[in-house]
Amino acid sequence: MKFHRFVAAIFATTLIVGASAKSMSASSKNTIIGVALSPAHFPYPSDRDIDQFFGEAAQIGSHVTWIVEWESLPPTAYFKAVQEKARSHGLKFQLWLSPIALMGGRKNPAIPKSIGGDSFGDANVRRAYIEEVLELASLKPDYLGLATEVNFLAQNPPEFVSFVSLAHEAYGAIKKKYPAQIVTLSFQWEVMTAQHQFAMLPQFAGSLDVYSFTSYPDAFGDPAKVKVAPDYYSSVRKILPTQRIGFSEIGWSSAAPSNEDQQAAFFARMPELTAGARLEFVTLALLHDVSLFSADLERLNHVGIRTIDDSPKKSWDAILNLPELQQDDVAALNSSR
Repeated sequence: MKFHRFVAAIFATTLIVGASAKSMSASSKNTIIGVALSPAHFPYPSDRDIDQFFGEAAQIGSHVTWIVEWESLPPTAYFKAVQEKARSHGLKFQLWLSPIALMGGRKNPAIPKSIGGDSFGDANVRRAYIEEVLELASLKPDYLGLATEVNFLAQNPPEFVSFVSLAHEAYGAIKKKYPAQIVTLSFQWEVMTAQHQFAMLPQFAGSLDVYSFTSYPDAFGDPAKVKVAPDYYSSVRKILPTQRIGFSEIGWSSAAPSNEDQQAAFFARMPELTAGARLEFVTLALLHDVSLFSADLERLNHVGIRTIDDSPKKSWDAILNLPELQQDDVAALNSSR
């Protein structure tokens, strides 16, 4: 209910401004930084909150990302509306499908009940998934994500194996119909490095164009003791030396035992942490704090760089004052292939 009210509000607001959107000459920041769709007062944003979100996103970055759960997808028209809203502010648009359940540790599929299956190995599920990603690809987002934090699914070996083959099938179907569509999948960076899961990455070659990673360094220990080395992100090049790479979610909570100072200090280090990594994008997990998560996930409510009421945290200035992280070395890498 909360989810659908949110997307309906965005859709309604976009329709209101749609007539003038084409005439706007807004521009975003020239950087690889972007932010996930997260207006103030989420999950109950006002029209003004939604409008202001896109303006603030353009102040700090170049793109907006929307991650949607497969089991509760809104109508395709809502995606079109958000995409138009982003582009009217000069922002690129990334659209991610999440077919793996967040609750329960991302070890089970999150399949719509209407499909009548509960496994990635089920023929009906596979057919429905491919139909869905083709529908999303028809919107021509700048990047299309087929799943998030796939390495968690390795806890469930049969489903992991089935999803690997499904990702390959889906990629082939997308490229056949929409050859220019950039396709990606994400993996959780801290878990992958701690559990030495890098050997699974080659299994996805041929099912993506860009390897993406999510990162929440403070979520895996005492924030005051977490070691974020200068090569924390650029070390990915030791594993994927020539492949295209992005970080699709980066977050640090300001909730105890962390604080705003620690969060801002982390974000201020983005140029250092990404130097030499040749990343195509770095997406902040949240622009605003939210009121969604509970229990073990409660600290995720405070990953935003602005409060839920839209007051800037110290991290807002840290991000706003970052140098414009460029893609020049990314272009050079791609042209050398």
